Amino acid sequence: MIGSSNAVEYVYAKTSGMLSKSFVGSRANRLFQSKNLAELWQIVFQNTAPALPENLLAKSIEKEAENRFVKEYISLIDLFEKPEPVSLQFLRSFDYSNIKKINLSLRNNEKMLPEINDIGRFSQINYKAWPEISKMTSKGCFSWFTDIADSTDIKKFENKLDIQYVVELWDAVQKSKGEEKLAIEALIKEKLILSNIVWALRLKLYYNMEAEEIIPYLAGSTFNPEKKDVLIAPVLKILDKKLDSYSDWSSWEYAEMLNPADNADSWIIDPRYLQRSANKKVHKTALRMFHKFPCSSVVLVPWFLIRQMEFDYICTAVEGLRLDSDVDKIKEYAGV
Repeated sequence: MIGSSNAVEYVYAKTSGMLSKSFVGSRANRLFQSKNLAELWQIVFQNTAPALPENLLAKSIEKEAENRFVKEYISLIDLFEKPEPVSLQFLRSFDYSNIKKINLSLRNNEKMLPEINDIGRFSQINYKAWPEISKMTSKGCFSWFTDIADSTDIKKFENKLDIQYVVELWDAVQKSKGEEKLAIEALIKEKLILSNIVWALRLKLYYNMEAEEIIPYLAGSTFNPEKKDVLIAPVLKILDKKLDSYSDWSSWEYAEMLNPADNADSWIIDPRYLQRSANKKVHKTALRMFHKFPCSSVVLVPWFLIRQMEFDYICTAVEGLRLDSDVDKIKEYAGV
């Protein structure tokens, strides 16, 4: 474990080396030059693909890429005597996805623990206690999860987890110090606001939910946020906009991130396009931040977001090959 400032410089050098080999920026194009899944495996992992049917190979690429991402991030977190709270909360995002998988498995009466991303000593889940939920979650932030959420409550259950993660992430942001705190706060704030906006638009477009119905599903900086909450207030401004009227959105602060209005008469907002634009914006900000604070433990914050984008690119490339999609269209979809 590392505590000295000299050691932090070592971490920056190590993370820089990892990023230089990552498929982000111009290197992301290599992922979409693959002719098949076996070639994609070779590009991503630098070894021969296992002899598996296409559907299993597709899943294996995604799982192996995610495992590598988690393993490398844990190796970096482990170097610090006291990891940056935000960096640690990012790692624990895998605990949240694991809890969702555990609930689903138990709801389906499965006997085996589902395939999870174990984050080792940083985890707040006791996997050895499977399948007893109350024992698995008794000593962590999921202690309230003691019973299986059935199909009628699954949406509320997962939304509660999402909101909890955001509240704890924002709390971790507030524990940052110095000049870096302002940069971290600005980056995470925009990321969370955009996530709320995309989620609100999905609920409105796909589930025909009204503004007052959507508000409880938004993640604020506290568990019982007011409408003026820093993460929610910007979302409320767009809830009454017409989803099929580009003129309603043309002066919006994030208008450049919307799907193009080639034909204003047939235009309708596309949350998926907005999500990709948001990811790209956060990614660019993270790249700048990574090089701005080289001698700080907060370097792991942008590193995580950059590598998360790489993982998204890999999954998109896999899906494109699996569905035999047009390369240019899949690259456009990925935002490369």
